[in-house]
Amino acid sequence: MVLKSYRWLIILLGGFILCWPKVSEGQKNDYVWVSGYDSWAPNDSATYGFRFGNDKMDFNYEPVNIMADSLSMNFDFTNTSFCDNDGKLLLYTNGIYVANSNDGLIENGDSLNAGWLQYVWDTNITDMGYRNHQGIIALQDISNQNRVYLIYSFSDSLPGSDQTIVYTSKILTALVDMSENNGKGKVIYKNNVLVEGNLGSELTATKSSNGIDWWLLVQIRNTNCYYRVLVDSSGPHVLPDSICLGSSVSYNNSASVAFSPDGSKFAHFSIIEGLNIYDFNRCSGQLSNPVYIPMNIWAASYWLGNGVAFSPNSRFLYLSATEMLLQYDMQASDIPSSVDTVGIYDGWYLPNNPIFGSRFATAQLAPDGKIYISCGTSLPVYNVINNPDEKGNGCNFMQHSIALPRLSNGVPNFPNYRLGPSQCDSLSALSDDLLAAKEKILKVFPNPAIDYAVIDYGFTDWNKGKISLQISNELGQVVYTQALPMYSGFQKINVAQFAGGVYTVSIIRGTGVVATGKLVRE
Repeated sequence: MVLKSYRWLIILLGGFILCWPKVSEGQKNDYVWVSGYDSWAPNDSATYGFRFGNDKMDFNYEPVNIMADSLSMNFDFTNTSFCDNDGKLLLYTNGIYVANSNDGLIENGDSLNAGWLQYVWDTNITDMGYRNHQGIIALQDISNQNRVYLIYSFSDSLPGSDQTIVYTSKILTALVDMSENNGKGKVIYKNNVLVEGNLGSELTATKSSNGIDWWLLVQIRNTNCYYRVLVDSSGPHVLPDSICLGSSVSYNNSASVAFSPDGSKFAHFSIIEGLNIYDFNRCSGQLSNPVYIPMNIWAASYWLGNGVAFSPNSRFLYLSATEMLLQYDMQASDIPSSVDTVGIYDGWYLPNNPIFGSRFATAQLAPDGKIYISCGTSLPVYNVINNPDEKGNGCNFMQHSIALPRLSNGVPNFPNYRLGPSQCDSLSALSDDLLAAKEKILKVFPNPAIDYAVIDYGFTDWNKGKISLQISNELGQVVYTQALPMYSGFQKINVAQFAGGVYTVSIIRGTGVVATGKLVRE
């Protein structure tokens, strides 16, 4: 199986041949989410209204298609998957092993994170999955389009604690080659140490200024310092100098991290110790302008769940803090004072079991432009922010409104795979020309269409602003318009409402046409 994320362009310019990777049309690497556990367990729907097993959310459909699946993997909080650029699932992992789209163990994909935690501290982890929230992330190998890096956090017993306290002692890497075994994949190496120390377990990433390489920040616990990790053509490596600013997070407190979709902000949230917001430089990987906001709400919480996510337009930051959902405005002159409580836990829980309530825990921005928030305990529901680009209650937060066919512990962990180059990109004007050419790519399928058509605009440069979809008939009359969720790249449209004929599909930014295509309605 071939991943099409990078193809080499060769341009003859003034007698010289210039080569660099070209990002392909799709970049739907996060379009399939999987979660759930205990597929072997007996159903208990008569008593509680749920079943054990696996959930799959497929964002190749509009709206998202949510279904039960027969995967054999159990997911706790450590969870990610990776699709090819057309949105087809390639692999998924729970931090213990890696499986392919056939639900089979990828060769050499077992024994990730092998060590004391799962062999001594809690042997159930081997079967149920690793427990580090945001504990693993998948990034494509720039030098080989068939390969995917897994970067993940490893936990151990804190020295001197008599094996009673768990902390993150290493960040590890693995490399999966999906071209091996006729597309079923092979893990080339695993459990390679990237960095050691007293570390934060939470991992996220953002594209560097060239729109190709990746930055990760790894917090050094009990300090206000971060290691900078760069993933480029040579693979993941730690830069020699760390960054120190903002406030610290201690070793025994879980936290959540997020880059804004445009890569300009980085947020680090601990429900006990507070929120750090930084400006992030995608060219250098440096943080600046720290804003610290203490949290005084945790003592009233039933338990300590937390999550953090930015809106698609990068303006609003959301904190899911157990029983409160907070919104901060990144454009405010005083960010701490811009806080707005947009959700308070309404008390919903599973019948006869108030412990399993739909409180607010891990959060993830999805390809459909919505933010899905898990409940932190095993529940067959997600909370959702439907319009996260809107201020205050306009964000339309709905509690326990996303029904899942199976129980789920959390949401998977993804970066923004669709972020393009920034203004400091060294490719300068020539890169801008390439971006402009790529933006003109628009696909419509099936074509002709009878009931539904899919509009694929996955090459849009979102750094230039919001876009909308417009469909016009042969007379030039606009018959359909829709604002498109940022970074989604993919919409399914009901065309049964249109009369038979030929239509023009346009992607619009402001008053300008970005891309056009033809749609035939039979």
